[in-house]
Amino acid sequence: MTGLDRVVTEALARVADDDVHVERLLAAARAGGIRHRRRRRVAIVAGTAFSVAVAGTAIALTAALLPTTADGMPAAPPATIAAPSPAPSAKSTTAAAPPKMTAPPLLPPADGPPSALSDPAQVGRPWLVHLGMDALPFPASVVQYHTSADGEWVMIQGGSMLTVRLSRGTTDFEPLTGAQRSVVVNGRSGTFAHDSRSGDGTLRWRLANGLWLQVYGQLDEAAALAVANSVRVDRTYRCAVPFRLPSVPAGTKADSCGMTFFGGPSRSTATTIAIGASYVKFTTERGDGPATAAANETLGGRPARVLEHPGDGGRPILEIQIGMGGGTTLSMVAEGSYKGSAVRELAATLQWLGGDDPAAWPDNPLPNP
Repeated sequence: MTGLDRVVTEALARVADDDVHVERLLAAARAGGIRHRRRRRVAIVAGTAFSVAVAGTAIALTAALLPTTADGMPAAPPATIAAPSPAPSAKSTTAAAPPKMTAPPLLPPADGPPSALSDPAQVGRPWLVHLGMDALPFPASVVQYHTSADGEWVMIQGGSMLTVRLSRGTTDFEPLTGAQRSVVVNGRSGTFAHDSRSGDGTLRWRLANGLWLQVYGQLDEAAALAVANSVRVDRTYRCAVPFRLPSVPAGTKADSCGMTFFGGPSRSTATTIAIGASYVKFTTERGDGPATAAANETLGGRPARVLEHPGDGGRPILEIQIGMGGGTTLSMVAEGSYKGSAVRELAATLQWLGGDDPAAWPDNPLPNP
C-alpha cells in the first residue's frame, strides 16, 4: 500500500457514514495527478482531498455576484445550483459527518507579487496562488488549492464535486465533451459543453490578458455561469507549508504546492520539489499514522517509518513517515533517480514549524528564492 492509498483509505473512513461515490472521485483524483505526471513521476496531488464524498439532500444555492470589470471577468446574474441527492446508502454508523464550509477558506495573502490579472506571467509560480473565489457554489466538506508550472486549480467537494482551472493554455484542462455551444462570460467569448451521459458540464473562456479559465462539474449552463461569476484572479495569495528545508542539493527547484482545507480547522499541505531527474513530495496530514508505532529508523532525532518498494513500471519508490507531534504526520515520497541518502538528509535537516496558522508559515520553504 502506497502513501496515496493510505491517505485515500483514511479520507474515506472520515466520512464512512456518508454515500461515497468512489469510482467517480478516484477517477477525478487520479486524472488530476496524471496530468501533472506527463513530465514528472510524482504528483497525484488530488488524492488527499477528493476521495472524500459527503452526501446530503438537494440544497438550492446561489453564487455571489461580481461587478462588471473591464478585464472580462464575469458579472452575469447569478443562477441556482442544486446539489444532487445521492442514492440511499445501506451503510450505517455513528460517526459524525465533518462540518461543511459555506465560504472559501482563507489563504495567507502575498504582499508584493502582482496579480495574474495585471501580470499573466505570474501563473506557474508554485508558492503563489492567483485563482480564488468570492463564494462557494455549495457547502463544501473539502476545498483544495493547487499550483504548479502547469497552472492552478481549485477543487471543491460537497454534495457534488467541482473544479476551476487557470492556466496560460488548455493542455491540462478537462476536454470539452458532449454538445457544445458558444456563450458569453461578461463580454468574453466562451464555450459551454454538456455531456448528457455523465451530466458533466464544462465552461471555458479566455480573459483579455490571454489567460484561460475553466469550470468543470455536474453543471448545466446556468449553473456553470453562476460559478464563473465568483471566480477572481485579481488577488495574490501564498501556498504555504509548515516547515523549512534549510539544506537542499544543488539545483533543487519547487515543482508544485497544494493546500487542502476540510470542514473545521483540519487542513493538509502537499509540495513537491525537483532534484535533477528525481522528485520528492512532502505531505502533512492530521493523525500520527504508523510513523511512531512502526518506526524503523531515526532521522533528525525523530522516529521514522522508512519503506522502499517498486512503484510505477517497477522503479523504486522511497517512502518516509515521521510523527511530528501535535497529532501531525509528515510523509515524504521520492521517485525517479533519487539518492536514498539525500532524501534521508532532507528529512533529518527539515525544520518543523507546525501550528494551525498558514500566515505564520514561510513564503518559501527552500533556501533559494
